[in-house]
Amino acid sequence: MALKAFLSSLLLAAPLALAHPGHKEEVYAHAALPLERKSLAHCEAEFNHPEFIKKTVEIHARELQRLRRQLGIEVPEKRDISPRDYISVSRIDHKSNKTVSKNMDLSTLFSDAGACMLMPAVDQGPLYVQGEEIRKDITGGEKGIKLTLVIQVVDYRTCQTVPNAYVDIWSSNATGIYVGVQGYPGMGDPNDSSILKGTTLRGVQPTDSHGIASFDSLFPGHYQGRATHIHAIVYLGATKQANNTITGGRAAHIGQLYFDQGLITAADKIAPYSSNRMPITQNTADFLFMQGANGDDPIVRYALVGKTLDEGLFAWIRFGINQQANKPVSPAAYWTANGGVMNPNGPVAKMNGGGGFPGGGWGGFPGWGGGRKRRAAAAAEREEEVRGEEEAE
Repeated sequence: MALKAFLSSLLLAAPLALAHPGHKEEVYAHAALPLERKSLAHCEAEFNHPEFIKKTVEIHARELQRLRRQLGIEVPEKRDISPRDYISVSRIDHKSNKTVSKNMDLSTLFSDAGACMLMPAVDQGPLYVQGEEIRKDITGGEKGIKLTLVIQVVDYRTCQTVPNAYVDIWSSNATGIYVGVQGYPGMGDPNDSSILKGTTLRGVQPTDSHGIASFDSLFPGHYQGRATHIHAIVYLGATKQANNTITGGRAAHIGQLYFDQGLITAADKIAPYSSNRMPITQNTADFLFMQGANGDDPIVRYALVGKTLDEGLFAWIRFGINQQANKPVSPAAYWTANGGVMNPNGPVAKMNGGGGFPGGGWGGFPGWGGGRKRRAAAAAEREEEVRGEEEAE
């Protein structure tokens, strides 16, 4: 009845202005203000800010829990256990049902990628070669599972895409060997300088107007001590040279991307990956994966190109970067007009000239020595602990 009375009053009041056509009503300036700026397009940056999204999701979740409690539905309380984050990430199935093709609009891959987050800058690793060419196809005739990798670069504070950046990636081949660096333990004959002439699975691509760079590469192989991964550096302000390389600029982001453990297991059954006899390190036993996956998700989303894995993969990931950052870069080698040249002040040269790595490890990099085993053991112990807590819940 109250609603009916309210509507009746509105209908009675509406004709008043029409009933007195000769009467001029005074119009107040503030009357039009509620009609201004009905669009919220100007709020896009604020609404997409990771902190805004996080708070919104938390508030909505609390309200949903409140309503469920009112209905008598039991709502489990989630305990804040930060070490669980990387374990939770490792359990997500990143396989997508998207239909993908090489001629598709790559920006559509990220339509359901969620809010952009700052991917932590992690260890550059000791096997970076600076000066590689700008090229999309970096397979170099190697055998392996074809992998088209698409990376979108966005500013983590505004979630706006970053065009005209350069993405530099590198990874191991199917048998776990990095081409392009001489003298690193386990990476071929340390006396064979011909490995410096190789550029396989190394290359640079610019980001387009959507902040996207794409590569035709191969699924990387595993090697002892690290989970299967691909390295990436994002350069801002670099200049393309006549010889198809980049110079100058600064490294705004250094990161590593990973793969579902089940996907790695399936790939290792396919030749030539199946000939790789080096021990496998699980994602959850890799300290750099832990660092990248605590509060973020450094595992690529992917889809099969055909019906089976050996027909190829299409993978994508979004990098949220700090455009003001300037990360230090220490290459193991440089690519020049005369081929690869070792950096005398690089991490591998220092390792070979400095009596080995401290702590019995490889090169003074955290976790590559005895600490690596301790971290792996601690990670395995913590995973068992968290699994027990979940089962108890």
